[in-house]
Amino acid sequence: MKSLILTTLYLAKDTIHRWFSRVSSPLARVLVVYFLGLCALCSLGSYALATKIVRDKIISRGGDLVMVSMTGGRTSGPIAFPTAAQVEELLGAESYAVKVAGSAQTASGQHVPVYTFDFSHIGQFMPLMARSGGPTLLQTPDGKLPPGPADVDYYGERRTVFVRHLPENHLLMRLMNGKGILMLADDLPESMRQSAYHQLIARVRHLENTDSILNVERYFRRYMRLENANGHVISASRLLEELENVLSKQTLCRMAFCLGISCIVGILLTALAGMEYRQNEYIYTLMKSFGIHPFMLVGAFIAENLLIVGGSFVAAIATFMYFQKIIVTQLLKLGHYSLSLQEIMPEIHLISVTLVVCVLVSSIPIIIAAHRDIGRVLK
Repeated sequence: MKSLILTTLYLAKDTIHRWFSRVSSPLARVLVVYFLGLCALCSLGSYALATKIVRDKIISRGGDLVMVSMTGGRTSGPIAFPTAAQVEELLGAESYAVKVAGSAQTASGQHVPVYTFDFSHIGQFMPLMARSGGPTLLQTPDGKLPPGPADVDYYGERRTVFVRHLPENHLLMRLMNGKGILMLADDLPESMRQSAYHQLIARVRHLENTDSILNVERYFRRYMRLENANGHVISASRLLEELENVLSKQTLCRMAFCLGISCIVGILLTALAGMEYRQNEYIYTLMKSFGIHPFMLVGAFIAENLLIVGGSFVAAIATFMYFQKIIVTQLLKLGHYSLSLQEIMPEIHLISVTLVVCVLVSSIPIIIAAHRDIGRVLK
């Protein structure tokens, strides 16, 4: 154990001595890995940033939404969509389900759609309605009617509704296109209570891939088929599939780019490692004759290259993370968009693997040289 520690300390001291005596050797490795790693991060990071921007725009325009419309149904009784709790548990999605019950007209002549809901959904809708549970007109803050009571004409009958504002991104506002009147089924005229026009909107909470949307689509298509109802399901699943196809093709380009960088780094490391070993081959051979295993010599070169390559790449990552915000906001004019360390981590892993492979490949000449016959070197 003592000899192992002393040998390790000697090899470490020898490595540091070589660095200071020939600064160009470690400096060349540092600069090449640093700038090539930085170029790789910029190139691969642009793919990740473009994907994030496109994905955010798709989601902001309803890419994570599923719209379901259903009419008709079984004759043995009324149909109803699953409750929000059931949709959340089964599909991991937030949802609202309503029945379309015609439209009402405000004092200014504006037509507002009227919706009701099944009793099983009352716990979800009552917090959004007036405290009395009476008809409530929900709209976005940019609506024309101020909060408070207002009169509307509903099929020739004057009704007083309570106006409430909901955020523009509220899921129910997406279903109502920014405005709508909620009424309890008991407040509807008899002719409208049997309305068979159902609508549902669902928002996938964690849109990781197209399967998240397709699962919701398949569920409601099967649901309508089992209920013997007619209708349609609308989502952006096809658009998301096209995006994933583009990303899968980009993966090959990313791998080819990293392969090119690994070839350059690998050639440099192999050439420098071989040259430095030949310059010190006599000393290393003497150490072998004293009983030091060749694995120790090879391990010293691998550890040296891992330290230099790893430190240089970490510096490249730090530089990229610092300057990418400036580049994105000032040069590319992409607003608040930037990549977090977690979002760029797949690219970092990909480059790291190629660099580690380069270090291991560059040690092959050292392994061959370290196993040469002692007598042929010392003669």
